[in-house]
Amino acid sequence: MLRHHDRALAVLGGMLCLLAAPACAPDRAQQEDGVYLERGDLPEIRRRGQLRILLPPQQARMLPRRGDLLDLDLVLARELAAELGLEPVLVTVEDRSELLRALLDGRGDLAMARLTATPARRERFAFSVALDHVRELLVTREDDDGIRRPADLAGQSVAVRASSSFHGTLERLRERVPGLVIQAVDERIDTEDILYRVARGEYRATVADEDLLEDVMRYVPGLRAAFALTSERPIAWALRPDARRLKAAVDGFLQERALTAHLGERALGGLDEIRDRKVLRVLTRNSASTYFLYRGEQLGFDFELARRFAGEIGCRLQVVVPPSADRLIPWLEEGRGDLIAAALAITPERAERIAFSRPYNRVSEVVVVSAADDSIHGPADLAGRKVAVQRSSSSYDSLRALQVQVGFLIVAAPEDLAVEELIDRVGRGELDVTIADSDTLDVELTQRDDVRGAFVLRDGKPLGWAVRPDATALLAAVDGFLDREYRGTFYNVLRAKYFGNRRRAARVAASRAAREGRISPYDALFRKYGTEVEIDWRLLAAQAYTESEFDPAAVSWAGAVGLMQVLPSTAAELGITGDLREPETNVRAGALYLRRMIDLFEPALPMAERVRFALGSYNAGRGHILDARRLAEEQGFDDRVWFGHVESVLPLLTRSAYASRSRYGYCRCLETVEYVREIHDHYAAYTRIMN
Repeated sequence: MLRHHDRALAVLGGMLCLLAAPACAPDRAQQEDGVYLERGDLPEIRRRGQLRILLPPQQARMLPRRGDLLDLDLVLARELAAELGLEPVLVTVEDRSELLRALLDGRGDLAMARLTATPARRERFAFSVALDHVRELLVTREDDDGIRRPADLAGQSVAVRASSSFHGTLERLRERVPGLVIQAVDERIDTEDILYRVARGEYRATVADEDLLEDVMRYVPGLRAAFALTSERPIAWALRPDARRLKAAVDGFLQERALTAHLGERALGGLDEIRDRKVLRVLTRNSASTYFLYRGEQLGFDFELARRFAGEIGCRLQVVVPPSADRLIPWLEEGRGDLIAAALAITPERAERIAFSRPYNRVSEVVVVSAADDSIHGPADLAGRKVAVQRSSSSYDSLRALQVQVGFLIVAAPEDLAVEELIDRVGRGELDVTIADSDTLDVELTQRDDVRGAFVLRDGKPLGWAVRPDATALLAAVDGFLDREYRGTFYNVLRAKYFGNRRRAARVAASRAAREGRISPYDALFRKYGTEVEIDWRLLAAQAYTESEFDPAAVSWAGAVGLMQVLPSTAAELGITGDLREPETNVRAGALYLRRMIDLFEPALPMAERVRFALGSYNAGRGHILDARRLAEEQGFDDRVWFGHVESVLPLLTRSAYASRSRYGYCRCLETVEYVREIHDHYAAYTRIMN
């Protein structure tokens, strides 16, 4: 199989230019991407109507389990724009070394990248009031006892980006430790990736801000903070030095709204306190039906419904994901969150501890077996079988009641496993039987055909949100919101988006192409933009067919639009403002985005592998592919090869044991494996025909 795929894409390596096409070169951006150069202050910005926010390469967004710091900054920047009556426009630079230069060039108005406001930087730029104060730490592997104080760095290499504040810190340290070697790494590699490379021994040491290191150590084991290199220093946003009125507006805004406290802090207040801090902390699960990351977007039925509620009460949403489902209620009681929105069944036992809202959904408990198992059709057929569920699940009580009548064994599943993982283990034959809510099973059946719902164990099970018993005003607000929304237009659209049948029949268009001498009605557009971004046009055609079956009016369940299924937020990052339903705009956006994904992977990779990783990133988000590459190395696979290696471990990210310690969390990765293979097969067919 691997050789087959390699042969089919072998031509691609020779047809793609090895030179990356810069996505944000000033001239090109000005002429083609709608990005203009302007260095004015707030009055000029107001006349323009847009606040341009400069960002580092951040297509692979971290799953904000604890409120990703850059994500929180971006939320604040959007709120700043809204308060100033401006449209926020995101401008992403190719690498971090460009960020401040782009600010001076006038490509943006505000640079946002968790920047340390060093004395050297303050000579050239203005900075906002501090968002935070952190120390810079020297970081090594946990088992590296050779570096415990600055003097131990003599003769040792420390890897950092040359544009970072860390580089200046090390230069000053080298005056005291002459043998210190500063190893400059690629500007496109972020600090989290450098830390990961330290953990696996690729670099001996690096430098990181302590708040970032704390987060990364949660999912990258084997790191150690050896010692502090600096005292606490301010983290802030950067502005042009002559933008005095904009700085005054930014400072006033930030002084009014302090950054959200870390989720480790506990607050037991009610609705008034929540409104005062303007943040609603929602406890949920990282799963396909509640909350997950897809193509860099935060999605999920409960997530979107809760975000709408947060907006209604004048707050922004902050997601809190406990390490296992059985911690949802204890974390609510401890004040780690304000509201549980996690498809939680309303039961008498739970109602003794927490206050439930009115039901916002009703589901069935379905007995799930292997698709090959035709022996179970009703309760009596469970006799002698093993049924795996978690003790904290409401299904556990339903099974206990049935067990009195039918002799079967209940196996207590680990609490840190998601229901999706139990379904997966049934499909792979590792478990005999499990129970799943009908909504969860419906989502899984859009991606797999190795399991089936045998029968309904319990019908009409009510699901509710939950608050602490003394949060009466919050509960009343939740009930009022759900009364208005339940079965309304927004609610029904949301249900269809997440639980409707999204399975798309796979049809190969090769026979039609052979008859007509073309692949699609849009071949000219694929050729035009394939040439522009230096990607074989037939690959773009294969991707468009897989994405939309050449339907320019297609809209995905996640809101992606058109032939190449481009998210509006992605188009905005690329500086494309046209109608994505218009084929030329859409193909251009998709081609530019795929090119950007290719360029973000290391040039040392064979081009064919960069393309495969880029296609996987286009579908699932680059972050999930980075997680899979790390996991592949841990599992003994080659993290430089897609077929038979990285694709083989990608489905592990549907399992909570792996997702919980991955930087980007749960992934709908079965879809991604099929997506890359389908494009690959279509591309192979198109090259044979069109040659």
